Amino acid sequence: MKTVYYMLFATLFIISCNKEKVNKENDVVKVEKTQQLKVEPQKATNNGTYLCKINDKDWSYTKGSGIVSRDKKTGKRTAIITFKKQLEKGSESIQFYYDGDSFQLESAMIQLKLPKKGGGLVSGIYGFYTNSRHKYPKSDLSGTLNLSNPKTVSGNALIQKFDIKYEKELLENKDNAVISISDLNFSGIPYSDIDALFNK
Repeated sequence: MKTVYYMLFATLFIISCNKEKVNKENDVVKVEKTQQLKVEPQKATNNGTYLCKINDKDWSYTKGSGIVSRDKKTGKRTAIITFKKQLEKGSESIQFYYDGDSFQLESAMIQLKLPKKGGGLVSGIYGFYTNSRHKYPKSDLSGTLNLSNPKTVSGNALIQKFDIKYEKELLENKDNAVISISDLNFSGIPYSDIDALFNK
C-alpha cells in the first residue's frame, strides 16, 4: 500500500514540476517577444530630433536623408546616411557610409562647431575608415543598416575615440579633440536608391 502512495506522490510531483517548467518557458517566450517588438521612437527636442550622445552630450538633427548607389567600375554598393543640424551660424553633420550589400558600417565623417580659444567657433572634423584601424588603433566603429523598406531606412552606429583632423590647437576644450558617439539608433529616414530609380 505504501508503494502505491509513493508512486502516486511521485506522479503528482512530476506533473507539478512539468507545469511549473512550462509556465516559466511561456513567461520567457513572452518576455522575448516583448523585447523584439519594443521599438524606441526618436525623441523630438527644441533643437530637432534626438539622434545620439557625443561625448555623453545629447545631439539632435534637423534633417536626415539617405542615398544608395552602386559604383559602375567596382560594383560596390554603398548607402550614405546623412544627419544635418542647422545652427544660427553654419551647421553640423554626421555622415555614415554603410556597405549596401552586407549592411555593415564602414566609415563615418563628423563635422561639429566647437568653442574656439578667444571666442567664436571652429569647425571640428572627425573621420574614420575600417581599413585604417592599423593607423588609429584606439579608434573604432560598428553599426548595421536595414534597407528592407523601399522608402525609409533604419539602423544604428557606435563611434569610439575619433581624433579631430585639423586645428586641434584652436579648441577651447581639449576634451573635444577626441569624440565618441553612443546611443545612436535611427528609423524612418527617407532615402533614394539610384539603381531602383533607373531600373524602373
